[in-house]
Parts: sequence; structure tokens; C-alpha cells
Amino acid sequence: MKLSGVLAVSLSASIPGGAFAQNLAGAVGPAASPQGSVASGAVQTVPSGLGALAPLSLSAASITPSLTPAPGVTPVAIPAAAQPPTVASLQIEKMTGKVGTFFKAAETAGNASPESSQSLASQVFGALTGGQAATEGVPAEVPGREAPAAPRGTLTQQKMIRALYQVAAIFSEQYAPIDWKRERFSVDLKREYDKVQAAILAHPQITTREFQDLLTAFVAGMHDYHVSISYNSTERARLPFLVIGAEGKHFLAYIDREKLPLKLFPFRVGDEVVAFDGKPTAEAVNNLAAQLGGNTAATDLRLAEIFLTNRRRSRGDTDIPNGNVVLGIRGRDGKLYKIRMPWDYTPELIPQDVPVRDAGLLEPGALGTETWEEGAETAPRLPAAKLKSLLDRAFTDASHPLARLFADMRSDDSSNPFMMGARKSFVPRLGTILWETKEDDAFHAYIFKTPDGRKVGFIRIPSYEGGAAEVARFAKIMAKFQKETSALVIDQVSNPGGAIFYLYALASHLTDKTLLTPRHRVIIGESDAQWAADLLLELARPQKDRAAAKASSEEADEWTGYPVTPKFILLMLRFAQFILAQLEAGHRFTPPTHLWGVDDIDPAPRAEERYTKPILLLTNALDFSGGDFFPAILQDNTRATVMGVRTSGAGGAVKPYSLPNQFGIERLSATWTIALRADGQPIENLGVTPDIAYDFTAKDLRTGFAEYRHAILKALTSLIANEQTPH
Repeated sequence: MKLSGVLAVSLSASIPGGAFAQNLAGAVGPAASPQGSVASGAVQTVPSGLGALAPLSLSAASITPSLTPAPGVTPVAIPAAAQPPTVASLQIEKMTGKVGTFFKAAETAGNASPESSQSLASQVFGALTGGQAATEGVPAEVPGREAPAAPRGTLTQQKMIRALYQVAAIFSEQYAPIDWKRERFSVDLKREYDKVQAAILAHPQITTREFQDLLTAFVAGMHDYHVSISYNSTERARLPFLVIGAEGKHFLAYIDREKLPLKLFPFRVGDEVVAFDGKPTAEAVNNLAAQLGGNTAATDLRLAEIFLTNRRRSRGDTDIPNGNVVLGIRGRDGKLYKIRMPWDYTPELIPQDVPVRDAGLLEPGALGTETWEEGAETAPRLPAAKLKSLLDRAFTDASHPLARLFADMRSDDSSNPFMMGARKSFVPRLGTILWETKEDDAFHAYIFKTPDGRKVGFIRIPSYEGGAAEVARFAKIMAKFQKETSALVIDQVSNPGGAIFYLYALASHLTDKTLLTPRHRVIIGESDAQWAADLLLELARPQKDRAAAKASSEEADEWTGYPVTPKFILLMLRFAQFILAQLEAGHRFTPPTHLWGVDDIDPAPRAEERYTKPILLLTNALDFSGGDFFPAILQDNTRATVMGVRTSGAGGAVKPYSLPNQFGIERLSATWTIALRADGQPIENLGVTPDIAYDFTAKDLRTGFAEYRHAILKALTSLIANEQTPH
């Protein structure tokens, strides 16, 4: 297709803003009120006894429903104490001096024997690692593997198998929860690899998209929300509303009124969506959920509800709809209406199935480049061994791998309170507002009065992406709440996660006691050892050089809002020692340790910025990663009562991988640690079970979450009463 033709398709098919409503009006004719007569066949009623919609005949002029009775819609069952900073500083200085002595000795040992040089190297290593012996633990066995024989098939098939092998090798060598997945889901990596390879070889004319679909299913087979593969693609389609399920039925939960004004779309939030494109809505949602890997049933269903009206090829969605969708909506009058509506469709502008190129190297094997930084295409080379550069590498994200995509989706639906990471969520206002932050504030927060006259604080944490400015704002809000409120509600529903140290920084303002953090089993390799060695060597630099670096702002006092104190540097130093000692002992999968050495979270430095009163933390099935860790930390330390639905169970830190390929694979993300809670249970797949269980009801979706509001206020009353009762 010529470019002009593609643009013509884009302009006619993609319907932004008010043009969407005009296109809809042109497609379905004038709208009718559910209570009034039907005009021009655009919105047609069906006898209220009809439980499901029969297939529709879609003509340009009208909608002709078949009134043959059909079966009803089947409901879907949703199914160690740290040392003081002064002591830490002395220890770092002592180690620096010891290493400096060894380096001076090395300057005069130019003609020393090999044995003497080896002895000196051992002493330096001992000083850097503190003479640490390998920690006891049972490492996961990594069996030796041989590169498979050159695959058969066409050049394209061979290249596809090579790309498949790269993905499989990352899971084999770099994926921390593989043993847990084998135990819980009977994951057999070799078996699944062989199945995909056989499918590729069975289809000589296999297309890029067909190969991508095979890869998407292969990755989903890890049953891990942190594992994700994305593709280069512009193709997408969306509808300006969202459907949410409760009690086996599905309801309109959000309507974009800029694109669907009431006069054109005479339905309201809470109306039941009985059918979607000729299928019962529950069946359409269930079909999408089945493609998500079978991890946590409630989370899969909630994701499928979002994806029902928002499809993206870049995410790996198999079919991106174009043209019209047919809906069955039951109005407030009890009647069933059939609606035809156009998808807001953006076509694919990235060329597909371009012939592959090869210079003669067909063997699979060369792994994709491991990256530490989001967006990096190659392993970063440090310009200099500066502490800031080294610490920047340590602040690993714990966000959902598709966080960027969710952010893009939010830009299309900025007012949608159900969207992942939305500034304001669907949690209803809980009482009379006495004070509230402004719309441009980093946090949506307010103080409200309960029915019994108490003042309670409310704050929304949309994600754990942030820095020093956000932490400072959070601290000021907590100071106000500490003075003026009796309890606090934290809303972190639909939270995609973020930076682990930002999360720690926020938590430090919610306590006056230390909070223990989860331990991790970590996959380590030579790149991790390089980081550890660079950190130790940087700390061995003369103090005057490091003081000059700090004065010139090469070093900072915080990263992502978390204070970099002498104690913190000491913890990082110990973690670096741990990595080197483990790898030296032959362990590539470590026993449990605290990630980056941070075994607890200290209370915020200023006492007035610590919130110490009862906390009710709201969760749901769309809380990922940091959205799992935050409630796990507060619950394990008995600092908050968790209310809602079990979190998703994305329980580890993530690394992105770049794969050299010719099939549009943009990025692969995989979990490189598996986190363990205080009781030794993993967060992965298990998530955080709330202390008070609560899920949506049908009445909630019809009444603006009135029952949810009542349950929250009831829980608050109980928390405050328990706090005031002598123990």
C-alpha cells in the first residue's frame, strides 16, 4: 500500500474527539431514549425476556435484529539491626584505608613473583569483601546446555527459531522463579520450546504476526505478570467506554461523554451490557482472560475487562478489530437495546513480513543484551566508577512491564477512574470534605468527616513512580494528617508499581518504628559481579576525592526520594560483598537476602512527618509489583489493615532485555528475583490477601459504590475503636 493510501485509511478510520460521535451518528442513525420510541433503527429494543442477542445483520442503512429466542447469558465465576551512621562511616573509612595500603604495596611489587601477585590480589579481594565466606544456601542447579543443532526449514523459519531460542534461554538462565513455576504450574520450558519450534517448522509460509502470536503464548506460559513481550506496532482499536463485571453480570462502569454524549448514547454507568459482538459479555471477557496465562483468575478477568474495549497489537493482542461492534445493553427501563458502534481504529504503519537478512551465521545462541536501565539498548558502560552512576543502576523498577503502555492508555482516557495508575480512582468520596489538595498536586488527598463526626485522612497513591519532590509532598500531607485526623485511608487500587526505593521512602512516613522488608532470592551473574566490584572500588577511593565529587554534585543525598546515608552505603557495600562471595562459591541463584542490602525501612527523619495512627489500605486485583510489596510490608509489620481483593502476585524485581531480531520484537521483561515475605511465603502468584475481603457488587456499579463506601466507613470505625481500647 502506498503511504498516501495508508494515511487515507488512518484519517477515515481513526476517529478522534468529537469526530467519533459524528461517525457513530452516521453509522447508527439518530439515537433514541430507552424510555422513548426507537428512531431509524439505531437503538433497537428486544423483548425483555430475551436473555442473549442473536447474530445481527449489519447493513449500512439499518440494524435488523433476529428475534429468535436464545439461551440466557451464563454467569462467569470470578473465580539484623543496622549500625548507626557514625559507625557505618568509620567502617567504610577503615575499609578504604586497608585497601589503600594494599594498593601502595602493589606499586612497589612490579617485579614480584606470580605467587606474590596472586597473594596480594587475594588480600585486596578479602578487604573488599570483608573476608566474607559464601553464605549457606542451596543454589538452583543450572544444567549445562548445548546449542541446538541448526534448525531445518526456510531462512525465515530458522531466524524465527533463533529468536525463540533467545527468549527461552533468558528464562532458562536469567529467570528467578523457574523452580517455583515448575512446582506450582508444572511449567516445562523445554517442552514448550519444542512445541513452538514444531509449530514454526510446520508452517513454511509463517508470517511475522503468526510468529509473534506463538511467542506471546510462550511468554504467557510463565504465569508471571512481570514477564512480558512487546512488539513494534501502531495498530490499535478502542471504544469510549469500560465494562466491569460483578456477580456474574457486566455493567457500564465508565463512559467518555466527550465521544459519547448522552443524546447520542442514552445509557448510563450501571446499565448492564448483556452482549458484546454477538457473544454474551461474560464469554467475550473470559475468552480474552484465557490468553493471559492463567496466573491469578481475578486479575486475569479484570485485565480482560480493560482489554475488551482497548486492543493493542504492541501488547500482543491477536485480533485488532476494525469496523463496527454490536452491543446489547439493558436499559434502566428493563428493555434490551441493540447498538452498533464503530471502533476507533488506528491501522498498522510498520511494514510486515520484510524478507530476513543473513550473513551466514544461522546458529541460535547469541543472547540478547541484558540491560539495567529502562529504554537502554545495550549494557551500559560506566564513564567512570562514580558512586552516583553505580547507585543509579541499583534503583531497579518493580513496575509492571507494560507500565508504559498503561500510561499511553491513560492519555487516551485521562478521566477514566478505572485506568491503571489514574490520579483519581473509582473509590468514592467517603464523607464531607473539609480540606483537599488541588488538581495539579502530585497526590489526590483530602480530610473528611465521618458520620460520627471524626476527621479522617484520605490519600491516593496511583503508582510508585516518583522522586524527591513527590516524597517531600507526601511528607507534608502526612504531617497535616498526623495533626488533624484520627485515621488514614490509603487508596492504592489499580497500582502498576514502580521504583522500590520510592516505595520505601513513602513507607518511612507511615511509621515511628522500623519496618522489615521482604527478602529475595536473586539470579546473579558476571554483570552483577562487575557492578559489585565497581561499587567496592569506588568506595575505596581516597576520602578527599569522594568529598570533591560530592561537592561538585556528582553524588547526591537521595535517589527517588530515598536518603543515601552512611548506613545505606554500608548496606549496599554488604550486598556487593554478598554478590561477589556467592558467585565465587559457584552460586548463581542466591539464598534469601535483602535486595540491595536494605533489611529495614527507618522512620522518616522528622518525627512530625510520620503518621502513627490507624491505617486502612485499599487494594484490588490490579495491584502489581510495588502494589504487591507495599501492602505486604505494611501487613507483615502490622502497620495497616488491608481491605479489598487479593493483589496480583507480581513478586520480584524486573529486568528488561533487548533481543536482536527481525520480527518486530521490541522488548522482553523477566523477573530476576523472587521475594519472600516474613513467613517465608513468596509474593509471586500468591499476592497479598486482605484482612477484610471486599469486591465490587452489582449494586456498587449501579449506585456509585455506595456499598463499598459503607464497608470502608465500617472498617474505619472498628480500627479507631480498637486503637482507643486499652491493650
